[in-house]
Amino acid sequence: MKTTLEILELLNRLEYVVADELESQDLDFKKWNTRSYSENVNTILDYAVCMANGGGGTVVFGIADKTIGKIHAIVGIDDEIDTVELQRKVYDNTDPHITPFFEIVKVDVDESKKQLLIMHVQSDSPPYTLTSGKATIRLGKECKPFTGSLRRNMVDSSSSVDFTSEIIYEDWRKLISPTALEKVREYMARDKVDISLQTYSDEDLLISIGGLKNGYLTKGALLIIGKTSEIERIIPTYKWSFRKMISDTDYTTREDSTSAIPIALYELERYINTDNPIVTIESGLIHPEYNTYPIIALREALLNSFGHRDYRLSGTIMLKQYQDKIILSNPGDFVGGITPQNILHHPPVARNNHLMELLDRLKLVNRSNLGVSRIYKSLLLEGKEPPIYRKVGLNIELTFLSSSLNEKFIDFVEELSSDGKTIDVDHLLIIQYLIRHEEIDTSIASELIQRSTTQAKEILSQMKTEYQIIEAVGRGKGRYYTLSKESYDSLKNDMSYERQLNLDKQAIKIRILTVLKERSLTNKEIRQITGYDQKQVQRLMKEMLEDGVMLTGYGRGSKYSYKDE
Repeated sequence: MKTTLEILELLNRLEYVVADELESQDLDFKKWNTRSYSENVNTILDYAVCMANGGGGTVVFGIADKTIGKIHAIVGIDDEIDTVELQRKVYDNTDPHITPFFEIVKVDVDESKKQLLIMHVQSDSPPYTLTSGKATIRLGKECKPFTGSLRRNMVDSSSSVDFTSEIIYEDWRKLISPTALEKVREYMARDKVDISLQTYSDEDLLISIGGLKNGYLTKGALLIIGKTSEIERIIPTYKWSFRKMISDTDYTTREDSTSAIPIALYELERYINTDNPIVTIESGLIHPEYNTYPIIALREALLNSFGHRDYRLSGTIMLKQYQDKIILSNPGDFVGGITPQNILHHPPVARNNHLMELLDRLKLVNRSNLGVSRIYKSLLLEGKEPPIYRKVGLNIELTFLSSSLNEKFIDFVEELSSDGKTIDVDHLLIIQYLIRHEEIDTSIASELIQRSTTQAKEILSQMKTEYQIIEAVGRGKGRYYTLSKESYDSLKNDMSYERQLNLDKQAIKIRILTVLKERSLTNKEIRQITGYDQKQVQRLMKEMLEDGVMLTGYGRGSKYSYKDE
């Protein structure tokens, strides 16, 4: 939201441009109707609702928006305006109630003073309507009808409501932080960004990535290279925080800041790494090191939080580090249909397209929908638990669990890769699940890897036939999968595999008993359920005679049934 001082500075540009060119998501100029006070009141009501639904903003009354030249554009308002009455009218005629702040300012125009009315509107609990039910929402420079679909998805801001793409009409040189720029260049060098970009001047760099437009900085660029004081003034909703937790309510370390994103990234990683133990694996002449929380996963998660948070909402990007987990949360709901249940493979959707483009051009984030996959893969490759995404109120929460390094798993995946097998996140998730749960069926696999049932079947089939990582047990709807003997030899040990075989057999018996309690089964039907041959079924059912199973009939007419004692 613009301050009164910023607006007065903008008015000087009316000498060269029309007011319409100065308008933005959070700023509008309106002409005052000197013949109809009631019409002015209606306009104020409409724009109060519009701005509140659009995240808040400011409307300046007394400006002709199609005229060049201050003397012609600044037409002023009536001499006597009761701002308290206007505030009451807005409050009484809106639901939920909106309480705008009105102020009257006087501007020097051609040796005379013109009076302007400025209305500042905050957005605390949208959606808003007039008491009549009418509502609009600010989309770019216009107030559009606030339809049902827009109301349902108001947090899912489209690119036309991209807060970070708005222009800051001030001298950009006074806004930037040398420290933030230096940190940006450090990251660029680290990630081997195009050498030509690395040698650009500050101005050329900002222009080339799209952060400087027509000589003015965007809000997205300010978040990356802005001074702390300027970010606080221009984007007051921005904040990041760190807590070193000793319980759910107590902490030993606290940090709250509004420094630019690259500095925030550096500081948060520094805090985390004070308690992010490293494990070294001795492997020949190479001794790779592994953190408890992989640096790649943390960096991707942090940048996603800054890139996707809703800057229209007050709040903070909060990182809490516990003894056994890290919880990262940021203001804003999931956008574009993304949910915790489909986030792994959902097409990329950004609330702040401009900010994400800037971060992408600086190679700080990946815009190819690989960020979430990288988080998953960096954890899974080390045999660790996958991340946990949740929606908590109007916040997105991501949890990393402190997991031990699994050296056997690392060796297992490296061996598969050396054999020319492409191991992706889907495969890793299934293998990790089988290590912990012994067996998996298609429906569980589908939910686990966030794929359709058909896709899950194909991946399981590939892991069985091509990769020989898993084995199938049973047929039809009763089919499930376990790790193959070879996989167990690599990941666990022989005793574990024998235990698994026993578990498989017990699971089969339980399945058969469940069906037998409802109806009789033939040898053929049991073969279909278990995948066993005829002799194996006969041996299995002989063992189950002690479990209340009995055989009736002879030959092909024989059936097994359950004797309910």
